[in-house]
Amino acid sequence: MRFSKGFLICTLLGTLLGCGNVVQQVAVKAPTVIADQTKVKPVAITKVVAKMRRGADVGGYEIGAFCLPDSRIRWKSGGKVNLSSEELVDVFRDELERNGWPVVGSTDDLFSGYDISGAELLIAAKITDLESTICYPLIGFGNYDSKGSMRMSVEWQVYNPARKEILGTVITQGSAILNQTMPEADYELMATSFSVAVNNLLASSDFRSMADRSGKLPTDVVSNDTIREIQNTKVLNKSIEEALEKAKLSTVVIRTANGHGSGFAIGRGNYLLTNAHVVGEAKNVTVVTSSQISLTAKVEVVDKGRDIALLSISGISLPALSISNEKLGTASDLYAVGAPLDEMLSSTVTRGMFSSVRQFDGYSWLQSDVAVSPGNSGGPLLNDKGHVVGITAAGFQPAGSQVGLNLFIPIMDGLKFLNVTLVDE
Repeated sequence: MRFSKGFLICTLLGTLLGCGNVVQQVAVKAPTVIADQTKVKPVAITKVVAKMRRGADVGGYEIGAFCLPDSRIRWKSGGKVNLSSEELVDVFRDELERNGWPVVGSTDDLFSGYDISGAELLIAAKITDLESTICYPLIGFGNYDSKGSMRMSVEWQVYNPARKEILGTVITQGSAILNQTMPEADYELMATSFSVAVNNLLASSDFRSMADRSGKLPTDVVSNDTIREIQNTKVLNKSIEEALEKAKLSTVVIRTANGHGSGFAIGRGNYLLTNAHVVGEAKNVTVVTSSQISLTAKVEVVDKGRDIALLSISGISLPALSISNEKLGTASDLYAVGAPLDEMLSSTVTRGMFSSVRQFDGYSWLQSDVAVSPGNSGGPLLNDKGHVVGITAAGFQPAGSQVGLNLFIPIMDGLKFLNVTLVDE
């Protein structure tokens, strides 16, 4: 049996000299290549941090021609340590651009700074594990060039700035080997390993679904996605004043551990509509009616992408609102009902006009200057007949002031995402 010289040397000198260790490398997966950038949402990286225990063993230093073990590499900083150097930010950007992904934010502009205003998805990276070997073959001759290997685990958090919520996390790994010595090899190993972790993020089906503009974001169905037929109650009002008084009776406060929002009754008065971000991850929420009766409502279906939720109540029926699929005209009068800022302000009515239908974040929105504030979320938007045409979703308040730029979910579009079909009386 023949042995290579390298194997023979390592065998003869194994216990005396040892041979350099190579950190186990990870598979480099095939990334998703984007041919049409309009199909995915522009992304930007906002932060790269490492979170490892102070003093954690993250590898070893080696010296000499045979890379003999010398000392251990200990993580010197505790808690979160900001590693958001321009190098890693640029690595992320370069890897996405190489595969055709739309990415915003640049470290090149020294005047405007790192502008991410065009991003529809924000990415933060947390390095949770690191293993490396760094060898200095000629350190005895005063030469500090090095080589080595590295592997890291990265937890990616994907954030939707329009929703102000984390859509999910994806964990990937990256690795690298340097067989030739070079100055500051540890930085090169870090950049290359991070680049592979970015590549494997682009190969993740979970990340692709979050970035997909043509489809909806992942749907969290609490019970099932069976199509529900809900009666569309016909309510005739003699005046808008009468309609708004009835709407107050139909609108409720929805209370969770995180705060409150609004909702309203539909169907036979046993179903409620609200925003997904109002109920959050709750399976049951407390509903407070206009007469201050507290009920428990069950969360039936949630679509986080469309930001809509269907709830059910039992033992009592509320006055239900009629739903309209009529097209709005520019400057049509609209009214919002809800509990802005504080539960004590429930049944607040505000008035404005319809501006336009907008496409934003991959969805259709009704734009209006109807004044809404936190707490209005999930409440009804009514036309001049007192029929529901939308659901309050987002109000823009730069510096805490109303600017008349508010977005509402078109009611028929929202019901479609819940698999709800209306049945006329």
